[in-house]
Amino acid sequence: MVAGIVTLISSAGYAIPAGNISVKNTDRTAAGEVAASNKVGRYRTFEATIRNNKNYANKFTDVELLVQYQAPSGRLIDFRGFFDGDGTGSGNMSTGNVWKIRFMPDEPGQWRYVYRWSDGTKGGRGSFTCTREGEGKGVLQAYAKNPRWFAYNGTEPVWLKSYYETGHGSIGQDFNWIVDNVYSKFKEHGYNHLQVNWLLSLCCFKQYYLDGPAPETLNLSLYEEGKASTTMNLDVWRRMEQHMSWLNNNDINVHMFLGVDGSRNEGPAWEKLSPEEKEFFVRYMTARLAPYANLAGWNFVWEVDGNRESHELGLARLLQKYDVFNHLRTYEDEFPRENHYNLPEYSFAAVENHQIASSEKSEERNLWRDAWTHHMACLLGYEGKPVFMSEGNALWRRFWHERVNATQDDLRRSAWACATAGASFTWNGHAKEYELYAGGESGLPFNDKNPFTASERAVDILAEVMRKDVQFERMQPNDELLAEHQTLRVYALAEPGKQYLVFAPQGEHFALKLEKGTYRKNSWIDTKTGRRIEAAPLSAEGPEKPVKFVTPDASTDWVLILKTKE
Repeated sequence: MVAGIVTLISSAGYAIPAGNISVKNTDRTAAGEVAASNKVGRYRTFEATIRNNKNYANKFTDVELLVQYQAPSGRLIDFRGFFDGDGTGSGNMSTGNVWKIRFMPDEPGQWRYVYRWSDGTKGGRGSFTCTREGEGKGVLQAYAKNPRWFAYNGTEPVWLKSYYETGHGSIGQDFNWIVDNVYSKFKEHGYNHLQVNWLLSLCCFKQYYLDGPAPETLNLSLYEEGKASTTMNLDVWRRMEQHMSWLNNNDINVHMFLGVDGSRNEGPAWEKLSPEEKEFFVRYMTARLAPYANLAGWNFVWEVDGNRESHELGLARLLQKYDVFNHLRTYEDEFPRENHYNLPEYSFAAVENHQIASSEKSEERNLWRDAWTHHMACLLGYEGKPVFMSEGNALWRRFWHERVNATQDDLRRSAWACATAGASFTWNGHAKEYELYAGGESGLPFNDKNPFTASERAVDILAEVMRKDVQFERMQPNDELLAEHQTLRVYALAEPGKQYLVFAPQGEHFALKLEKGTYRKNSWIDTKTGRRIEAAPLSAEGPEKPVKFVTPDASTDWVLILKTKE
């Protein structure tokens, strides 16, 4: 956010003394009405309603609602509001008189704001109190001390337990049913991150939960092709924001997979928007969505080049310009061997595990289920920014398992392959792209009928290890410390001299080049069951004398943890 002077500047151009701005649930001015709650938790979403009864041919574009916020410390942040029809999901470009302002405060104390209209209509002012009570986690960023990992606000490291929830059309179903049967399940099982398809809804609306209530509507495209500013569907925004708000209030981050380009899935194409329409859409999109702290990744769409000015790179630049909260930005690279994540417009890498062994997709398709392609893709995608395995082929039951003959063993090993490459990942254990269910054998992996509860348990074991057994945020991938092992099957993550984590599938033996010292807190962990076997303390003479390790048995996949102290 932008620092600035302490006084706010009114729409008329004169300074408004801070003491003259007060909180009221309804603050009426000549220009209209401001209605807002006067308290909001830090990193939660403040919202106020402002009415403007003037007639405009197009209320989305003919006037802008511009807002300046003043933090308790005196910082000034310029942002904007948005037209919202009648405020309840109805209205179009010429009907309704409701504009809204949203904001995410990051300092406790009293915030003040002034708003103005770009056409000179008289503006107004207001204030609200930001409290520690009910505060959120903040915005995911790269961890400042070790940018391989994610951290809230760049300072509080977090291990992402992420699931790919694919109900494109679920925002058309009863919201409370989705909460009870979908989102609450993720919360109960410790997920703090979802990759979703419904955010910026443009396509695929028949992919909803068939064991849930019939959709209330399948009219779920945000706009008609090429006409973002004249055909905006406000009911879709309302529905999306119901979901975002619940997830935000429960500290579950959301990464958009399908993004702003519907053309990859037979929806409205980004390239059909004029430059003016693109800029309008990003301004509008950020005004509505950026104040949600849990927005954990702007993404253009799946599998694109990364350097196209007219597409993903241009979008990232517009987001840099208009998202004052600086949410993460990426593009999804199918072939991370050559990527563009070094560009400043991107703040993390979203990768897939293709073109690792060959430049021809058809030649390496049989390798896409292998853990080593996931491991290498994560290593190749690292350009000083966190890596997120967005579409690991062995990690998706929903689409890829039947296409590449992947198994749950492949899924588990690929999850560890990502983690030991210093990366995060998402996975799913439901069966179909269409014919989507919340429960049953092919539904979400949280019931006894679904065989992929075994994979859910394996991911949970991995998350427990990373969150409790090691300080992952201090570790780096260190495969070069391994010796006497089968290349690309055993992987090492380490903070040399202090803590080591080695993944060894099927009882693989290996040696490890340890820094000189005594390692007293050591254990083997069965990655299938979570069973733990304590390992004896050991003394290492230094990297020049690798220490040999024999896994407890060859019937399962093991993780070895070595630590000098708690």
